[in-house]
Amino acid sequence: MARKRPLRHFITGGAGFIGSHLADALLAEGARVVIYDNLRAGRREWLHPHRQNPRFHFMPGDLLDFEKLGAAMAPSDVVWHFGANTDMVIGRTQTEVDVRDGILATRHVLEAMRQNGVKELLFPSSGAIYGDIANPPATEEYGPLLPVSLYGAAKLASEGLISAYCHLFEMKAWIFRFGNVIGPRMSHGIICDFVEKLRSNPHELEILGDGRGEKNYFLVEDCLDGMRFAHRHAHLDADHPCDIFNLGSRSTTKVEMIVRIVIEEMGLRNVRLRYTGGERGWPGDQPRVYMDVSKMLKLGWAARLTSTEAVRIATRRYLGKESGALPWSSRARPAAAGKQTGGNP
Repeated sequence: MARKRPLRHFITGGAGFIGSHLADALLAEGARVVIYDNLRAGRREWLHPHRQNPRFHFMPGDLLDFEKLGAAMAPSDVVWHFGANTDMVIGRTQTEVDVRDGILATRHVLEAMRQNGVKELLFPSSGAIYGDIANPPATEEYGPLLPVSLYGAAKLASEGLISAYCHLFEMKAWIFRFGNVIGPRMSHGIICDFVEKLRSNPHELEILGDGRGEKNYFLVEDCLDGMRFAHRHAHLDADHPCDIFNLGSRSTTKVEMIVRIVIEEMGLRNVRLRYTGGERGWPGDQPRVYMDVSKMLKLGWAARLTSTEAVRIATRRYLGKESGALPWSSRARPAAAGKQTGGNP
């Protein structure tokens, strides 16, 4: 019997924060990996350990270059579409960015898949699509979906395009609405913001909003572990070719707790806290994001850490006080039978 060849995974945005970690994991398992990235946010050095690996190939390119994208994708089995704008704030001043790098880029990926006969897509959406959640926690059936940022609007529009392509062209797609993903190689977000502000001025910390914001945080290795678990265990068919999963921890962390953790881990004392005020940290911010992850729990998967545990570990990693990562598993966990809780653990 002929030996089954390793799957060829095509990762858009694969030189970025999450995509580069995915490349590490897949290559360690013996898969073939092609990275397609314009390096606007990604870093080539994160891929350097794989330069001599014959199963790895890096293709610099933009998702708006449709011909180059299609040629690079040609012999792929699975597409992981991480290429997108990651700056949620930029839509306030540059309204074209999320339309271009979100909606149009996703349409190019889907059309390249159609023309190349690639049938499987994993897509990172976002809890931003829920907007201001009136009746938390939000399940995957929550509605109406009214995003408050152009970033969230682009993710929601991309979900619609993906669903349509799956129903029309015999594709399958696993869509994941992320909580806040944190860990090594992150370049922005609340932890980075607080650390850099305190490095600049260890006596005072500016906090956007009123400090009462509360969101779901989980480590990048748990994020990718959950995606791969759902890809292997969530059955899709011709009648249901597309499915959506909230992905994150079963708890949340308040901004004021993150402030405390960062100050503690930096070994600072008597830091004056200065709040800018208001419920939202910035226009388009969601003060509270409570997502119900019961669907993943029923599938047999759960994040291994609470939201606050993940924040502390990510802070220590960002400060260089801790290295390494949780071991990859992609298998069912006993914790999955537990009950989801809200608020700080």
